[in-house]
Amino acid sequence: MTYKEKVRAGGALLWFFQRVTGVYLAVILFIHVLNLHVLLGEELSFEAVAGRVATPLWKTVNISFLVVALFHGLYGLWIVLDDYIHRGWLRVFIFGIISLVALVFVTLGVLTILPFQVGG
Repeated sequence: MTYKEKVRAGGALLWFFQRVTGVYLAVILFIHVLNLHVLLGEELSFEAVAGRVATPLWKTVNISFLVVALFHGLYGLWIVLDDYIHRGWLRVFIFGIISLVALVFVTLGVLTILPFQVGG
């Protein structure tokens, strides 16, 4: 067995991606707080937030934040559960439930963010 096969089999790529997404979430959260609570320049209201969310840049940022946060959180949950669940059928069932939750929340989040329009 070569080194690359061992790395793939051990989940090193997902381990690395979990760390990268953690850094991404910290940076995006800092930018979010800075933009929304420090640099907004007006009172925090639905109209102010909706005007910002209506731009393509912030739609992209918010959708990427949603997808990355769900991956990071649900994969972390899977790793914790993976340590304690040893029955094959139960692991498949729980992984399916976690995947279904991710799909539902991504779908609902995207369907919520995309329709925002300026003045809408």
